[in-house]
Amino acid sequence: NVRYNKLKKGNLYFIGFGVSKYNDSSLNLKYAHKDVLDLAAVLKRMYRNYNKVYIKSYINEQVTVANIKSAKNFLKNAKVDDTVILFIAGHGLHDTDKASTYYFLTHNTKLNNLKDTAANFDLLEELLSGIKPRKKLFLMDTCESGDVDESKLALTLAKNTRGIRARALKISLKKKHKKKTMKFLLMKDRYIYNNLMRRTGAIVLSSSRGGEYSYESDTIKNGFFTYEVIRALKGRADRNYDRKISIKELKKYVIKNVSNSTKGKQNPTVDRDNIYLKLK
Repeated sequence: NVRYNKLKKGNLYFIGFGVSKYNDSSLNLKYAHKDVLDLAAVLKRMYRNYNKVYIKSYINEQVTVANIKSAKNFLKNAKVDDTVILFIAGHGLHDTDKASTYYFLTHNTKLNNLKDTAANFDLLEELLSGIKPRKKLFLMDTCESGDVDESKLALTLAKNTRGIRARALKISLKKKHKKKTMKFLLMKDRYIYNNLMRRTGAIVLSSSRGGEYSYESDTIKNGFFTYEVIRALKGRADRNYDRKISIKELKKYVIKNVSNSTKGKQNPTVDRDNIYLKLK
């Protein structure tokens, strides 16, 4: 019989991409880049639970396809017992190609050439594929669909409050999808259309369901999703008071509070690639 009671602390690696300012100024947001910086600041203070905390943040003009590809080098020394958190904030949309490819819009994205200027979901997920750490979390504060009427939703959310905006391309998306309504977006709970051939072992926590917008607000100066993730990690989600936040606690807190804050119009979703993983 062999007994080993000593728990080994691993390292925490955080990679964040947030775009508020685009080459195409009509796409500009206000707080996507701040979401990355604010979340990184919270994680940096979680050194008690980890041996070391490594932070790599890309904001605005730093968010390019080339930098997303090269970011994997940041994880080359990560070990099996380490934890990796990948976070993106900004615009996201599905293309009108046959595969309805999902893209995260980089700083220099051209809407008429998404394939060569934006980052598709496979490229982002590749950062978590083939690396040694078993504990992997992918957080996404972006929109998915342009099929919702933003004006009605903003009115429902804000009534007498200004400064709430969707992370979606209202004009461009409606033009782009004018001849093609991708109904599967409205029928799937999962944020990205599920591909059973693609598994990374990561837990994916997304800011909204298909057919919903993700919102940011001048009042909280963050996206609603990121704001609640940060509050959860600061201890509000710690229901058993063990000074650690489990995925179960994080999921329950974020889903409930984002839904409440947006009056049920934005509902985060979870895709668990690894049903046995408990991330703390």
